[in-house]
Amino acid sequence: MTSATISTSKPHAANGPSSAPNFLATLGSEWVKLASLRSTHITLGLGFVLSVATTGLVALALGSTQEDWSPDFNPTTTSMVGQIFSLIVYSVFAAMVSSREYSGGMIRLTLAATPNRTRVFLAKLFLVGGVLAVLGLVTSTAMFLIGQAVLGAYGMPTATLADSDAQRMVFGLGLATAYFPLIGVALGFLLRSTAGAITSVLGLLWLPQIFGAVVPMWWRENILNLLPSNGVDSLTVAHIEDSPAFSEPAVGALIAAAWLFGTIGAAYIAFLRRDA
Repeated sequence: MTSATISTSKPHAANGPSSAPNFLATLGSEWVKLASLRSTHITLGLGFVLSVATTGLVALALGSTQEDWSPDFNPTTTSMVGQIFSLIVYSVFAAMVSSREYSGGMIRLTLAATPNRTRVFLAKLFLVGGVLAVLGLVTSTAMFLIGQAVLGAYGMPTATLADSDAQRMVFGLGLATAYFPLIGVALGFLLRSTAGAITSVLGLLWLPQIFGAVVPMWWRENILNLLPSNGVDSLTVAHIEDSPAFSEPAVGALIAAAWLFGTIGAAYIAFLRRDA
């Protein structure tokens, strides 16, 4: 036969829209990048260990010197004292998740593999927020249990997770652990500097504690209470501790949401508009 045979098979659209990675693929890629780094496990493990160990040591010190302390101390807030380390370590870690891609040039490879910047941005936020929300719950629960066990061993007053105030503080602070890390991720995209992102997120975290004792009461009640840390504390701590910087829970939620979504929104716009 001399007639040509025409193939009816269709060419593969290897570069078509269907070959572009979807959001789950992007999320999986970000997870592999994060989980493959030994520094990830070391940093997150360090935050957990420091938090639990600090709570245990403070409870041990209180039990050993309980004659020198007021009997009306709060065992729930005492068991949460180690959270200072989890907030610092997890926030620093999160700021590095986004900012170090710029310092190492990895962001170009990331966007070459996934040109859809929205997917990359949201994948990092979802990953950091999800991981640290779970880890925050584990950390706060472990601190509470260790703290109560040590206090109870010395015959001091203790609390249980059956108590509503304890539940609100332990689980509220646990979930809120992801709040500042999410701001850290956004600041990493916005500032493109690891040092700048870390300094900024820690500043937002600790400004009320640094200046709260030295500024006039009017500033504490009208200025410092507008910072994100006081917004979060108004939801998780104010029902147990009293401070003029705390707002009503609804106002605190509004303040916290405004800072979080405002920072994320600014970072998203900058990430879309600027070159890698």
